[in-house]
Amino acid sequence: MNGTFSDACGVVVATLLGIPLVLLPGYALGGVTGILGFRTLAPGDRLLCATLLGLGLLPALDSLLIQGAGVPVAALATGALGLAGLRPAWRSLQASLDRTTLALAALWLCVVAYALIDIDTGTALYQPVTVIDLVKHAALTRAIVEHGLPPVDPFFARPERAGYYYGFYALTALVDWAGGRLVDGRTAFAGLAFWTGLALLGLLDRLLTATGLIGDAAPRLVRRAVLLLLPAGGLDILLALGDRATSGTWLPIPEWLNEQVVNWPASLVWVPHHVAGALAGWLGLLALAELADLTRPDPRAEAAAVGVAGLAFAACAGLSVWVCLGTASAAAVWLALLGLERRWRAAGRLAVAGLLSTVLAAPYLLSLLANRTDGGAPIRFAVRRFGPLDGLVDEPALSVLRLLLLPLNYYVALGVLAAGAVLFWRHVPRRVAHGREAGRLLTLCATAGLLLGGFLRSAILNNDLGARVVLLAQVAALVWTVVALTRLAEARRLRVPGVLAVLLVLGYATTLYGFVGMRAYAVSGRPAFAFLNGRPDIDRSLRAAYAWAGTQLPRDLVLQQSPRPKRVFDFGLYGLQATGVADAEARLFGAPPEAVAARLAAVAPIFGAQLDGVEVRRRAAAAGIGALVVTAQDAPWSSPDSWVWRSHAVYADPLVRILRIEDLDG
Repeated sequence: MNGTFSDACGVVVATLLGIPLVLLPGYALGGVTGILGFRTLAPGDRLLCATLLGLGLLPALDSLLIQGAGVPVAALATGALGLAGLRPAWRSLQASLDRTTLALAALWLCVVAYALIDIDTGTALYQPVTVIDLVKHAALTRAIVEHGLPPVDPFFARPERAGYYYGFYALTALVDWAGGRLVDGRTAFAGLAFWTGLALLGLLDRLLTATGLIGDAAPRLVRRAVLLLLPAGGLDILLALGDRATSGTWLPIPEWLNEQVVNWPASLVWVPHHVAGALAGWLGLLALAELADLTRPDPRAEAAAVGVAGLAFAACAGLSVWVCLGTASAAAVWLALLGLERRWRAAGRLAVAGLLSTVLAAPYLLSLLANRTDGGAPIRFAVRRFGPLDGLVDEPALSVLRLLLLPLNYYVALGVLAAGAVLFWRHVPRRVAHGREAGRLLTLCATAGLLLGGFLRSAILNNDLGARVVLLAQVAALVWTVVALTRLAEARRLRVPGVLAVLLVLGYATTLYGFVGMRAYAVSGRPAFAFLNGRPDIDRSLRAAYAWAGTQLPRDLVLQQSPRPKRVFDFGLYGLQATGVADAEARLFGAPPEAVAARLAAVAPIFGAQLDGVEVRRRAAAAGIGALVVTAQDAPWSSPDSWVWRSHAVYADPLVRILRIEDLDG
C-alpha cells in the first residue's frame, strides 16, 4: 500500500479512536465531578472541556493502569469509562456541530497530517522535518505497547528501563493498540496531537471565564479573538531573513535562531506532550482557584476539586517534567500567598492536592530516578540565549548582554502576544486583573515560566527546560491579548491596533515559514539538514523492510541499522523490534553516556569497515544484536566479496538487506 495513503488513513483512525479513549472518558469525569462548572456549560463548551479533562487527567490514570495490568486492560477500562459519557456527549455533539466547526476541525486535522506523515511517490519516500522528534515519539509508543510501563529504552538495548516522562505516550500506546494494523506509533501520536489542539481551546475557554476578565463580551467575539491569535508566532521570521542575508541559505526551523519559544501550531505537532503538560498543570490550578473564590464551598465540591487537582498535577509531571517544574513553582508561590492572607482552607486544599499528586506520580518518579544513569546535574544556571548576540562577544560579557536584553529577547520570541500583554496591563488595573484567583494565577504562572526559562537550562542534550516551561507564560500572554482585543472591540467587531496588526502579520509569517520548512528543508541549502532523508529511495525501502520484519521476525529480536550517521530515524519510525544503539543521541532515555559510546565504537565499524563475517558476528553478538539491517549507503554493500553478499539474507530488495547474525558467512 502507498505510504501516504496508509499514513493518512492511520491518522484518521487514530483521531477517531480519540473519541472513546479521550473525549468520552473526559466527558464522564466531568459529569461525575462537575469540575469547572462542567454540568452547566453550553454543549460545545462542554465538549471542549471534556477534551481538556481527558488530556489533563487520563495520562496519570492510564499510566497506573498500564503499569499494573498492561495496555489491553488500560484501553478497555478507559473505553468502559467512556461509555458512561456516550449518551450525554452525543446530545452535546448534536447541539453544537455546524459546518464552520466541522470545517475548522478538518482544517486542523489536515495541518497535523501535513506535518507528520510521509509523502510516498512510489519510488521515493519524503519525510517531514518533524521526524527529528517523531522518531522518539513513535519508538517510545512502540516500546510501551510491546513491554508496558516503565518503558524499555527504545534507543539503547539495556536491562534497565527508560527514564523519561511517558504520560502522553501512555495515551498514544492505547490508541496504537486499539488501532491494530491500521495505526502505528507515528499515526497514534498524530491523532493525539489533533485532540491536544482541541483541549487547548477548552483550557482557554475555561481560563477566560474563570478570570472574569471578558465580562459580558459575546462568546463568538471571544472565540474569534482566540482563533485570530492562535496561529501567530513570534518575530523569528525577521531573524530568518537576517540569517538568509548573511548565510545565503534558509534555515527550515526559524525558532532555532534563538532560544526556542515555539508558536502554538508548531508546538502542537512537534511537542504536544509538553502542551498537554501545560494543560494538565493549568487544569489542576483552575480546579482549586474555582473554590478559592467561594466563601463557603460545598464539601463534595471541595473533595472533587482536590481529587481532580491531584490527578492533574500527577499527569502534568508525567507529561512534561519541565512544565511541571514551572507549575510547581507557581503553586508554591500561590501557597505562600494564601498563607500570608490567612486563607488556611484554600491553602490546605492546595497542599493536600500536592501530596495526592506526589503519591499518584510516585511510580513514575521512582522509575525516572532509577533508570537515568547519565550523571551530572540535569539543570544548570545560565542566562537565556539571545540569537542575535551569538558570536559577538565572549563570556562573561555575553551573559551580561543577554541579561540586559532579556526583555527584548522575550518580546521577539512572543511577538504579538508580548505586545498584547503590554496592552492588557496598560488598560487593566491590577486589582481587576487579580480580582479572581485565576487572574492572579495567570501572573504567577507567567512569572514562573519567564524566570525559570530566563535563568535555568536543562543539561540533557537540548535546552528543553528553556523551550517548554515558557508555555505557561504563552498561555497567560494569549489570554491577556484576547482580553485586550475584546475590550477594544467596537460594535461586536474586533479591532486590532496598528502595532499589533503588524506583529500579527509577522507572527503569521513566522508560522507559515516554519510549516513550509517542514517539507522544503531538502532545498534549503542548509548543510546541517543534509543528513535528513538524504536518500528518499532508501528510506522507502527501509520502511518496507521494517514492516516485513515486524511480522516475520521475532519481536524480541534486536535489529541494528547503521548508527554512523548524525541521526538515524527509520528504525524508530517504522520498526517494531528493539535496536542495539540508535545513534550518538542514544542516551536520550537515560542510558549511560560511556555505555553508549562503547557500543557505538563496537557496532559502527560493522557498517563502515571491511570486516569479515566472523568479526561482524562477534561484535554484533557482544552487543546483543540479532539481525543487521544493511542499505546501499553502507560501505560493505559496495564490495561484492563482503559479508553482506556472502551471507544468506532473510530479506532482500535492491537497496536493503536484513541478515540474521547466525547466518553470517566469514
